[in-house]
Amino acid sequence: MEDNYYPSVTFEFIKSKIFSSEQIIENSEIKVGNTTTFMLKGSQEMRKRIILVRCTNEGDVNFGQATGLAIRLRFMGDLLNWYLENKNWKEGGYVVSNHNSL
Repeated sequence: MEDNYYPSVTFEFIKSKIFSSEQIIENSEIKVGNTTTFMLKGSQEMRKRIILVRCTNEGDVNFGQATGLAIRLRFMGDLLNWYLENKNWKEGGYVVSNHNSL
């Protein structure tokens, strides 16, 4: 049976990756309730430059949104490493780590 539960990621991780992308205008962060927006640099229309991050009630970002942001801002490798290290999740499922290997 397929596992349909996808892990969430912390907002702090997502926020750090957004700022480290160096594509965000300084001091453009606006927080309203569970939603935080950031503005990308550039000359495109405003609606195309807005990064919107909506957190769950627990303060995490869901899998779908985190993946979309990772693709858009080019940090997919870091996101997948975070899932493996923090949630034991890799290649579509949860893994059991074996720390006793010699």
